Amino acid sequence: MYFVYRFDTTEEPQLLANALWHHKVAHQIVENQGARELWLLDASQQATVQQLILIWKEDPSLLQNSHVNQATERKSPSNLMMQAKQSPLTVMVLLISFVVAVVTELGANLSLVSLFTISPFDVTNGHIYFMNLSDVMAKAEYWRVLTPAFLHFSVVHIVFNCLWVWDIGRKLEVLVGKLVWLLTVLITAILSNVLQFYFSGYPIFGGLSGVVYGLIGFAWLLPIVRSHYPVLISKGLMVFFMIWLGVGYTSLPETLGLGNIANTAHTIGLLSGLALCVCFGVFDAFFGKQIKAD
Repeated sequence: MYFVYRFDTTEEPQLLANALWHHKVAHQIVENQGARELWLLDASQQATVQQLILIWKEDPSLLQNSHVNQATERKSPSNLMMQAKQSPLTVMVLLISFVVAVVTELGANLSLVSLFTISPFDVTNGHIYFMNLSDVMAKAEYWRVLTPAFLHFSVVHIVFNCLWVWDIGRKLEVLVGKLVWLLTVLITAILSNVLQFYFSGYPIFGGLSGVVYGLIGFAWLLPIVRSHYPVLISKGLMVFFMIWLGVGYTSLPETLGLGNIANTAHTIGLLSGLALCVCFGVFDAFFGKQIKAD
């Protein structure tokens, strides 16, 4: 989060806050040492906020008809670079996914895919041979509980997952801080992978979908458990993800040529994200107003 403005004791911020939400500026107004402060989620929107603050200070009633130029802010390449700098862990996850996709040829190179799956495997005479998870751990190949998240098997697969990680993940990284974000991604990825393998009994699966659902669940629940956090997931978007989760349990994806979907990974990712958000909310309530990004 980024500090923008400290209100005087005589200033009422509600009209300004309403205008900020109207212009789709995610923000928080928090109490700090007896004074209220305005914090911004996306630093690239500072120009918009400063314009609105000037109008508000001149005459709050003018905010109803205020018009500010946001187009250049949203489309500027420099702002894209700024967003990347603000969320380096999100960028790192995306880069690793793209590198793995190129190296494994989107799953076409099975010998290299086997390096990233939860269990090494070998295909001989039309049969696949692999180890159970306890044998994998006995060989100290601990990275395998995480690396399936970076495997993708089509262009649509990786683009869909990476777009959502970028859209939701980078905002959440700025909002809750790098440590909480990293723990959320690691825990949701590992739990999704392990339980997908446990229930399916098949090692060739992958993708950031479990992480996506974890981030979606965390971001959706966050303003519910801690009301001073902004809404990142609209009701419509949450409904879409729940419908898609249900569709994954039908034969429709295969009919559409999307292949088998790791439904367990999606479900476990969502549940993990919700549970981690509750834990974060409790911690946040007892040990501070918020954990801010560096």
